[in-house]
Amino acid sequence: MPRLVGIDLGGTSIRAALATGPTSYAERVVRRFTPAWAGPSAVIAACAAAARDAAGGTPDGVAIGIPGPLDPESGVVFAAPHLPGFEDLPARDMLSEAAGCPVAIHNDSNLAGYAEWAAGMGRRARTFVFVIVGTGIGGAVIIDGTLLVGTAGTAAEVGHVPWSPDGPSCGQGHVGCLEGVASGTGIARRAAVALAAGEASQLREVRPLTASAIADAARAGDALARRIYDDAARALGRSFGALVNILGPDAIAIGGGIGSNVDLLEAPIRAAMAEIAFETPLRRCRLGQAELGSDAGLVGAVAWAVRTFDRDPGPAPAART
Repeated sequence: MPRLVGIDLGGTSIRAALATGPTSYAERVVRRFTPAWAGPSAVIAACAAAARDAAGGTPDGVAIGIPGPLDPESGVVFAAPHLPGFEDLPARDMLSEAAGCPVAIHNDSNLAGYAEWAAGMGRRARTFVFVIVGTGIGGAVIIDGTLLVGTAGTAAEVGHVPWSPDGPSCGQGHVGCLEGVASGTGIARRAAVALAAGEASQLREVRPLTASAIADAARAGDALARRIYDDAARALGRSFGALVNILGPDAIAIGGGIGSNVDLLEAPIRAAMAEIAFETPLRRCRLGQAELGSDAGLVGAVAWAVRTFDRDPGPAPAART
């Protein structure tokens, strides 16, 4: 097969790997620090160098997952959190010139969701929804093998569906969207506000006050921590219920660091889904934890490189090898 490379670009690290199959990659993964402080040109140059290193020369094609809203068709990144200067940036053309090969770009959550559909929890699903709940909330929707991108490439921003008109704002400044109450940032902020208002909690002794520490306190029986996680789960569940009504998915997978707290989230999510979803499509929809974990972004980038640039990729395997 041609020398195709997938790149997972984050705010602090770059990972690149050579594709060995539709959803598999070589054992050797190239890792670089992301020189975000040096600006977009330096980041693009680091990605190009990682791609050449992974390919052992000039690649035949590269696919890269980039955090933030972007248009995969035009190759322009509208804005990327944690990557200063990535605003209306022609990232695809810049990377193509630097790497010396054709490039495809996509939102990192979309590629992680594509990986879960091709080689993870969403295998064999005709309509699949992936929701990644971490510092923020992202998502992906795959219908009959097609990744839904929308007219501007920004579809499936699950974190920005409305939750409550009186809810806290998200990182984009939108008041009352899901990300404001159920993301890691939202969970930590809500705990800080409650503590500042004088609410009793063992969280007063916790530094730093992170969503992970709040999850530990919830497991230990702290009432405030438990309520905050219950509220986050209910918001997620009602949003998932709406997605069931709109899309009728075969499966919904939850990923990300917050999403890994299945013991705290699953029961209230399921209960809240039942509050709003129609019974028959809800019964037919699988809900579960994403299977690929932190590997999803790289698997998705590799899979997208193969899908985009390999004329004869062969059938996608049932699981990553």
